[in-house]
Amino acid sequence: MNNKSTYSKVILLNATFFLVMMGVAVFHEDGILTVFKFEGQMDSLESSNEALRKENEQLQRKINALRSDPYAIEKIAREKLNLAKPDEKVYRILPYKSSRRPPA
Repeated sequence: MNNKSTYSKVILLNATFFLVMMGVAVFHEDGILTVFKFEGQMDSLESSNEALRKENEQLQRKINALRSDPYAIEKIAREKLNLAKPDEKVYRILPYKSSRRPPA
């Protein structure tokens, strides 16, 4: 009977130790839950990095065009700086504003 009691105590002690270790593995600051949270953040950061990488590539293409393509420079000068060639006439179309009030 004493041998069975000692065996039960060892089993109970091992089970308690196992449960404590599982609790630490799950709920500790470096545990499984934290790893899952960090994996989610890493996925989010990777997708954000990919979007920024694509934006950088697009901006690099624009920079290269402005350095080498005279038509790209002309387009920017016309659109952003409102410039025109000396022999061109520029017409501005303004939105029509009615002086009448709409019916109520």
